[in-house]
Amino acid sequence: MIKHRFIQVICAIALVVVLPIGAAQAAQPGSAIDPLFRDYYTRHQGIRVLGSPLTALVEADGYPAQYFEKGRIEDHRRDASNPRWQYMYGRLAAELIERNAPGSVSATTITYADLRRYIDPAYRTPAPQHFAGGVLPVHDGMFVPYDPQLRPAPGYIVAPYFWAYMNQANLFPGGWLHDIGLPMSDTFTAVASKQGAQRTIFMQAFERTVLTYDMRNPAGWQVERGNIGADALHTLPGPSGPIEIPAAGARVTLPLHILAHVGQPGEQVIARLRWQDGAELMRLFPVLRGADGQGLLIGALNWMNEGAPPQPATQPATLELLSASGQLETQETITVLSASDPDAQLITLYLLLGEKVAPVQQRVPRTVRIGTAALNALLCGPSPPNLAGFSTAIPRPEQVLSYPGRAPDWGDRVRLRSLTIVDGVATADFSQELRAYGGGSLRVMLIRQQITQTLLQFPSVREVRITIEGQTEGVLEP
Repeated sequence: MIKHRFIQVICAIALVVVLPIGAAQAAQPGSAIDPLFRDYYTRHQGIRVLGSPLTALVEADGYPAQYFEKGRIEDHRRDASNPRWQYMYGRLAAELIERNAPGSVSATTITYADLRRYIDPAYRTPAPQHFAGGVLPVHDGMFVPYDPQLRPAPGYIVAPYFWAYMNQANLFPGGWLHDIGLPMSDTFTAVASKQGAQRTIFMQAFERTVLTYDMRNPAGWQVERGNIGADALHTLPGPSGPIEIPAAGARVTLPLHILAHVGQPGEQVIARLRWQDGAELMRLFPVLRGADGQGLLIGALNWMNEGAPPQPATQPATLELLSASGQLETQETITVLSASDPDAQLITLYLLLGEKVAPVQQRVPRTVRIGTAALNALLCGPSPPNLAGFSTAIPRPEQVLSYPGRAPDWGDRVRLRSLTIVDGVATADFSQELRAYGGGSLRVMLIRQQITQTLLQFPSVREVRITIEGQTEGVLEP
């Protein structure tokens, strides 16, 4: 647990003149709230929770999104049937910490390097005796375990003023765990300059935000979200960077699926993954001709060892894409979960061995949308080393791009548009590229079996329906 005297020393040596927390740092002055988010922003006090918009509509980890002063809002309606969870605040604070972002946090004397030290697991508070999970009031706040399922584990104590703020349903209709995320640090002090005077304020880092408390602010505004949306735009790669998958700052597992717009068609690109502790994984990939005629890399990185593969601990790593001659084309930082990490969840994918569907186990980052994660992994097809010779009936990118019947508006791969589960019936809606299967009763049957059996492993699913662009007619017919 971080000691107050340690924080006071940090503040004493870092006392500098900084901008007010409320000062806008607009990357694109005059940006408007996109119509996609306007109603949600208005109904949930957007000016207080998010501040002013900084960008137009962008894409973040495959979802429509927009950056604001205090965060990034994302449209997850394709995944969430619960209306409270259809919009999500991006995991910005965690991304900034994981990427070793330079600069200060929301224009205070605390830096992201400081936050990186504060979230060291050594500082977590042990779970109270006989703690059975959930959250628990303690003498100085609310104990929250650092576990996405709130299972018994060491965690952090959320100060009462932050806990009261994050449980306001009018501000955070999805609930604090969904809209704010887990606490990543204890409460600490920082110094901000407001109206020409330096003030000591309290801060606490969460996955999706950094909360600040200034007792001298007007009533109702003493707790605010820090300006981490502005911080992100100054430090994170642009939303339209070359690497589409994985997203910058994402938590991933091996095999690592990659989709990037690099190189020239017909060339080869080296994908190299470097862990912080020095471990390294590298593979050469051919570059396809994408739907736009430009270079497209789609593949997966995994250990190819005949014996037990290396198992680096969970830690940040850098994904680098290089030309065949070794010149760096692009890179980004991610966090790779070890196979033993409790957040690496084991699932079963159903692939093909010959003309029969067979189970294959694979790990994915733990998520409440595990069905979506499983289908996205299934769409990637077999991963290396694939010594057993698994295949898939679902069209691969090479087949989609070369399919004779492709329409001008087709993309380069099959995408999951949405997965909804209502009363045990799962409806998986795919993009139009699924039509590139080319016909044949056996292949149709195998595609249906792969999707259906992958979803039926989950207790909440008893029946599966498959649609393409929301349509059921003419879907997966021989």
